[in-house]
Amino acid sequence: MKKNWMKMVAICLTVFLLLGIAACSDSGTKKEDTKEAESIVLGFIGPLTGDSAIWGMVGSYACQMLVKKTNEEGGILGKKVELKIYDNRGDTVETTNAARKAILNDGVVAFIGPDASSTAIALDEVCAKYGIPHVTTQGTNYKVTQNEEDGSVRPYSFRICLSDPQLGDVMAGYAYDVLGYRKVAILYELSSEYSLGITQNFTESFETKGGAVTITEAYNAGDVDFRAQLTKIKDFGDYDALMIPANYKEVGLTAVQARAMGIDCPFIGVDAWAMQDLFEIAGEELKGGVFPTAMDLTDEGLKDFNEWFKKEWDMEPGSVGTDAYFASDIFMLIKHVIETKGEATPEAIRDGLENAKDVQVLTSVITMDPKTHNPIRTASIMQVGDGEFVKIDEYRFE
Repeated sequence: MKKNWMKMVAICLTVFLLLGIAACSDSGTKKEDTKEAESIVLGFIGPLTGDSAIWGMVGSYACQMLVKKTNEEGGILGKKVELKIYDNRGDTVETTNAARKAILNDGVVAFIGPDASSTAIALDEVCAKYGIPHVTTQGTNYKVTQNEEDGSVRPYSFRICLSDPQLGDVMAGYAYDVLGYRKVAILYELSSEYSLGITQNFTESFETKGGAVTITEAYNAGDVDFRAQLTKIKDFGDYDALMIPANYKEVGLTAVQARAMGIDCPFIGVDAWAMQDLFEIAGEELKGGVFPTAMDLTDEGLKDFNEWFKKEWDMEPGSVGTDAYFASDIFMLIKHVIETKGEATPEAIRDGLENAKDVQVLTSVITMDPKTHNPIRTASIMQVGDGEFVKIDEYRFE
């Protein structure tokens, strides 16, 4: 009797062990979307906590608005859109962890975001493994959508903003052709791929046109005193303008310190200047400065969206840059692609994004370059005015 009882225990343990192995064998395998028949699951990923939280928050707010409106109008292909929001805290490890959860547990078929090059590259490592497309809002480094080794395109990675090479080309071309500058000094952040990338691209484009970058100086992340670098630039003296490819905080401080030191040349810059807080830091010292953006923040066509956003969230979307607009662009582009393809599978979305042509989104008409996954869109040339940014020109990047 004891022997039979022991035998039964052994059989039960074996069965439980086999069931456990079967259950574990599915971990790390992409979840089959049990809601495929009635819903389309999209993921928004970006910083909702930490120093960069404001940009992730406004992007998620815009997506929530558009998803709600879409569902009220019947969804996409008659299916409800489900938005999952993930906080990556601006961190690459948090990004990959969130992406795995989104794909394996939540059945996300495409991502909107994130807002930085480093986290967008980290996201692609996961998305490429599982075949999930993603479109970054603000990841400008060329390596987000192209492999560094040979320039080949990353199949599942796209961007809605202009890339560093595009931004550098636009500013270099405008500085040389329109503003008439022939010699430029540059102050950039050494540890920022964004700042370094645009510096390199601007220099190459400007010098190809016949101009010269006569002096470059660098600072480290977190620096607030740039007088040592500015002294070297001032003493050198041979330049028509000072290029500052940096975020608005550093730009504002640089402008104040430069003017206090007697540097009176024009300033030129990048899209990261487009923050309303810039005026509080720089005051009048940056007035007249010129920079390119991938959209016109002052466009009258954004009036209805701005009012809608303010009603929902009690803030102006453009006061913190372009993230809310670009997140909206991405949602509208993905929606168009799904409707055009007639299905919401990751592969269909990926193919549709790669071949998108003349798609009207919130801020522009978008065509995707299949060789780079960069958008072909109109860039606006903005000028720093009296407490506001003023569009002075535009440039269609082909």
